[in-house]
Amino acid sequence: MENQRSEQRHKKRQSKLNRVYNVLIVLVAVLIVFVGGQMMFGNSEEKENAKTATASQQEEKTDKQDKKEDSMSIYEESEDELTNTEDDELAAEEENLEEENAEDTSLEESEPIVEENTDPSSDAARIITDPSWQPIGTQQSEPHTATYSKNSVDWNEMLQAVGYATGVGTDDMTVWRIGNNGGPNKAVATVSSKTDKKKYRVQIDWVENEGWKPVVVEELKQ
Repeated sequence: MENQRSEQRHKKRQSKLNRVYNVLIVLVAVLIVFVGGQMMFGNSEEKENAKTATASQQEEKTDKQDKKEDSMSIYEESEDELTNTEDDELAAEEENLEEENAEDTSLEESEPIVEENTDPSSDAARIITDPSWQPIGTQQSEPHTATYSKNSVDWNEMLQAVGYATGVGTDDMTVWRIGNNGGPNKAVATVSSKTDKKKYRVQIDWVENEGWKPVVVEELKQ
């Protein structure tokens, strides 16, 4: 009788242990499944994040490269435009310099043209012209009106032009006459040198904003 009870208790304990083992086995299985799932999903998410990050980095790198290429293109275009502008300016300066040199050379090489007057009825012994004569400059403003009043600004500038053409200084000059020469901007002056007594008749023209310019010098007969 006692053995039978003992055997029954043993079977009950064994049954409880079996249930505990079964529960533990189920828990372990669930835990394994859960951990495995986490690892799988985690790896997939990490891979996806890595792909996204790589794509973003590649896109950022591409954008930077495009911006760099655009900047280089703009810089090259600006540099080309600057170079072209500098070349144009240099060419223009060289052309202007060549023109100035040619003009200066022409003026330097030109000499006064002296013609002996063969007309016995004329009071001029010789006629002188010079391509290098230039306007003497002026203090007057436009519109200019010739003034023949003695010691006026226009009068004094006329005498300067006459002295420039004849080589007779105003201090050494005797003025016989200054008057109109057929137009509002044309004048003629008759002067002589106090030193060598040579007498001249000088035609001068007014150049706008630049003053009186000698045109013809007649050296008169003594």
